[in-house]
Amino acid sequence: MSISFAQVEEGVVVRKEGGYFWLPDHDGKPIGSVFEFLCQPLHVAKRLGMEAAKPFDDFTDEDLLPWCCPPCFVVLGAGVTFSNSLRERRLEAIRAGELRSVSDDGRPTPYDVVYDSINPPEVFFKALDLGHLADHRTIKIRSDGAPEGGMGSSVPEPERVLLINPACQIVAHTIGSDTTARQLESRSPLYLPAAKTYLGCTTLCPWVTLYEEDVEVMIQMQIFRDGTEVYQDAYSSKSMKRTPESLVSQARTLAPHPGGVFPFGFALFSGTGIIPPIDFSLQSGDRVIISSPQLGVIDAVTEVVNMTFAS
Repeated sequence: MSISFAQVEEGVVVRKEGGYFWLPDHDGKPIGSVFEFLCQPLHVAKRLGMEAAKPFDDFTDEDLLPWCCPPCFVVLGAGVTFSNSLRERRLEAIRAGELRSVSDDGRPTPYDVVYDSINPPEVFFKALDLGHLADHRTIKIRSDGAPEGGMGSSVPEPERVLLINPACQIVAHTIGSDTTARQLESRSPLYLPAAKTYLGCTTLCPWVTLYEEDVEVMIQMQIFRDGTEVYQDAYSSKSMKRTPESLVSQARTLAPHPGGVFPFGFALFSGTGIIPPIDFSLQSGDRVIISSPQLGVIDAVTEVVNMTFAS
């Protein structure tokens, strides 16, 4: 049975068996936010989900709020975990930032190294502060990564996001957009931090679902411009090169405390199996729908973030 949790004004709501219920108290104390829930041990999270029995009457999606988490909550990302991601990253390295079609000439690139499972996977910092999290109804792109900007194209990267508690257990998962200034990153892998991390660079689904190791997660993305679908694709988590547990293990090497511990836990994007064409770029006002039958839906509108700052 799939059990999901989301933040509302009054606390945490549980979705299961086609209904909506209030999260029960833990040890006599209410859990007021999804973040507090995610910090619980895995067995406690499962028990609370199963025990939720008080109905939430008249629930609508308008009741959903963005995540409520501390300013220092960390979101990490993993890259090049799907074969089509490797293919496109290789071609980007050959194009060196140019929006043109090329053929793969077989030269090794840095992306071949991180795709090979004998080597550690790529893991990077995505979001280090609440300011990096956009509202779940918004996908934000850098102004210099917009079509009229100096760095060309930006794309949403629809991914499964693993949610890890302070005990380093995968408690839940959700979907999100690891939005990226794609052409900036393709000029050089050294531009990865700038392409990935900026104001509002991360969009997360408000629903989080208890993690089950063997569940296949299907993710689809549709992009609409002026009411017309301009792109769509889908993929399965079963085609991922790495296991979720191996990504979490590598992510823990970035931890600020001994033993690979993040004091508040962390979220981890697990890589995308959807790569729009190289000449595609998000524009302000585009509608992006990222959906998963297992994990939920993001229905967001693209906004451009100003990257020019006063001195």
